[in-house]
Amino acid sequence: LMQTLTSRRYRVEGGSMLPNLADKHLVLLAPPGQTNGALRRGDIVVFRRPGPPHDLYIKRIVGMPCEDVQMVAGQVYISGSLLEEGYPTISPVDGRRDGGEWWTGPEEYVLLGDNRRDSEDSRVFGPVSSSQVIGRVWLTCWPPRAWGPVSPAGRFPRLH
Repeated sequence: LMQTLTSRRYRVEGGSMLPNLADKHLVLLAPPGQTNGALRRGDIVVFRRPGPPHDLYIKRIVGMPCEDVQMVAGQVYISGSLLEEGYPTISPVDGRRDGGEWWTGPEEYVLLGDNRRDSEDSRVFGPVSSSQVIGRVWLTCWPPRAWGPVSPAGRFPRLH
């Protein structure tokens, strides 16, 4: 992920967020005063990766603070309840990256790429502290055919 100029625009690099965000898509972060200070499950965020090399990444929040998050056979469970994600994802097929369990602290999130076959995410580096989150993605602005809001209201995941 690379920030363009000095704005809050970022360019997606790679396919970890397919099928929802593709390589070279430009996204805008929500202005600081418009986030209400609260991140929600289903939000896509830009953050600084924990541990070296501290690169900027873009992933989706699946686990909120103080939760037990499990991934079993490509399905996400929150404290034992199946998470109905409500957005398309690409599940792993090889069994190597389709499992894990994380307990989040009071200010930590579990972040996963939508393309779970090809994403370096919390399955690799664990939960991410809120202090590492730069902002919530709210709009795709390039290419023109992809222009529009990201994670629109009413499309957030539900627990079952």
